[in-house]
Amino acid sequence: MKVTTRAARNLVGAGLVGGLVWSVVVEAAMPSWFDPGDSCPGVTTVEQHYFPPGAKCVYEGGRSVDYVPWAKTVILTVVIVLLAVMTMTGLVVLGWRLLRRGQTDLGEPKPKRPALHVLGAAMLGVATVAIVRAVIIIALLMGGPPGGATAFVIVALGAIGSASALDRAVGPGRGGSAGSRRRGTVLVVTAAAAMVSLVVATWSEYAQHNTLLGPGWAIAVSGGVFAVLAAAQWIPTGRRSVRTT
Repeated sequence: MKVTTRAARNLVGAGLVGGLVWSVVVEAAMPSWFDPGDSCPGVTTVEQHYFPPGAKCVYEGGRSVDYVPWAKTVILTVVIVLLAVMTMTGLVVLGWRLLRRGQTDLGEPKPKRPALHVLGAAMLGVATVAIVRAVIIIALLMGGPPGGATAFVIVALGAIGSASALDRAVGPGRGGSAGSRRRGTVLVVTAAAAMVSLVVATWSEYAQHNTLLGPGWAIAVSGGVFAVLAAAQWIPTGRRSVRTT
């Protein structure tokens, strides 16, 4: 069965929204992280995992009691597997179409506006990290680690869409709309990888005396990273597109 681009986007959207709902439901089924004793009176410690979803209340002497019913664990596991398959199927189809090159990729030359493109990319980088900081904290509180990861993917896909739109408006203009989508994807994915690596490398020093919002300097640095990557996309590739009739 052929999956169209629109259908693939719908699969990704439904999978991610479903993933957020799933993470909230799972977190609600877990013992309270704020006051475990309220959920498991007299508990020594609480053991929990998100795949498959489950939790145990551990008491003195090693006695443990399952907090999440077995039936609920099975249902939630089946649901998240289906949602993951939906999301990955959509992403694979979109990725394949993104990499595919054809005659439809050829676009009309556009006015060169490198300054606007680089400035817009810098602003996008600042906005993306600011949004990520707020959204992920909310998602972590409501949906735990799965909610935070899902929220990160949603923000990243939104940033890719914004970067592609920026490229179409004022970018290099090579490759038409397909070229804009490719450059927008490369810009956001590369910048995200660089920022995540940088934050992880410095997290041990930061986390000792600060909050989970992450280092404030990441916002400014992200703007610089986005700007540098956008500027690099204006470097001539040495290839010319030839339109055939």
